[in-house]
Amino acid sequence: MLTRTSNPMRSHASGAARLAACLLGITMLTACAKPIHSQAPRIDKPASVALEQRAAEEALQQKAADSDNTPGVAIETNPLLEGLSPGDIARIQADAKRIYRKHWQYVAERSRYVRARILPILKDMGAPRQLEVVPVAESGYNPYAFSPVGATGLWQVMPGTARVLGMNAPKGFDPRRHVEESTRGGVQYLKDMYAMFGNWPVAFAAYHRGPGSMKRRLRHHPWKPSDGLDKLPVPNVTRTYVRGILGLSILIQRGVWQFPEPWETHPVTIEGPIDVNQLASVANVDRDELYRFNPGLDHSQYLNSGIVLHVPESMMQPLLANISQAAPQYVHIKVRSGDSLSVIAHRHHTSVHDLKHINPGVTAMLHPGDRLLVPAGRMNSVSPPLNPLLAKGRRIHYRVRSGDNLWNIAKRFGTTPSAIARANSIRRNKTLHPGDRLWVLARARSS
Repeated sequence: MLTRTSNPMRSHASGAARLAACLLGITMLTACAKPIHSQAPRIDKPASVALEQRAAEEALQQKAADSDNTPGVAIETNPLLEGLSPGDIARIQADAKRIYRKHWQYVAERSRYVRARILPILKDMGAPRQLEVVPVAESGYNPYAFSPVGATGLWQVMPGTARVLGMNAPKGFDPRRHVEESTRGGVQYLKDMYAMFGNWPVAFAAYHRGPGSMKRRLRHHPWKPSDGLDKLPVPNVTRTYVRGILGLSILIQRGVWQFPEPWETHPVTIEGPIDVNQLASVANVDRDELYRFNPGLDHSQYLNSGIVLHVPESMMQPLLANISQAAPQYVHIKVRSGDSLSVIAHRHHTSVHDLKHINPGVTAMLHPGDRLLVPAGRMNSVSPPLNPLLAKGRRIHYRVRSGDNLWNIAKRFGTTPSAIARANSIRRNKTLHPGDRLWVLARARSS
């Protein structure tokens, strides 16, 4: 998980809280395991998945046992394990199975939305295929997962890190949740850590803690894989994280667990103005499924720019056939200080009469922050509605760090200083101190 303050990737919580945050990401959005619209790919019910998973495990137990008893078999075929002893390999496999077993059916099902787009990137970048398990440890394959310090996406990247890695996405998209951009950024960072330290266990530890921290620790306590993972000079939470990734790679490689076949998707370019929610409705496809295939979307409306949606074959024709009906007729705007109905009507090329017609009950007495519907046809700028899977938010207990204030905390989590102040019954100008705790409703917006 991309890193502490010494590293541009991400600053993490520590100790037991860090591990809890990691596992929380795995359990989010379990609704993805529910049956969905018949035109979208079907996800089996959890009970069915559990039975299938158990049957697969039982059928392959002997294969796994044979592998366990063959010294060096995993080392020869899994580059992540190079230099580790057979005893270490057996222990980390058992640990990963114990830690992730109850979450696996949900993680595996969520992987179907994005894994078909991750695997070609690993191949193109010359990275080990086994890195496909890193998003299991990072986010539980939930691109909407949010860490307590503001990292988001499959690979859990901080906003500043995305810029350092050159991760870019079209306007209205978050590169940290964008499947291709976040994967290229996360994989490149892991490759850089491997090149710096020479083995994958330390590379994963550096991804988790930061290269500066790892260099300092290795300077005092040199380590190599043959020394054993128990002697890796990192805190227990980082050691557990590293062992989890390595153990998951063994379970997948030996067929004890399997990723289900991912859903192939095709890019569809749509010119604005477009209302994604409206498009899903008129095309009769499941709205939330559309956003699960396209987690990078920040908004549900794109008025002045086109977008590219990745969709399975079953969604393509319904969407293409109904694009002409998906342009938004009206959009919401916020009333500004000094606004009146006549000022707003002039700004948005409409009339006071029409404003009253599309906003029943509106009066001449407007207040800053009020929301009104206005015609979308000639809009130049607007704050569009959120991607609905972002708008649900996530309540985070944030620990204030040195240099923090309400403004930069709000920016990191996609909310406002006023909202944080209200949630914590404090003044907006309150002085914060390192170690203070705040409740924050994270919206996973770009920062």
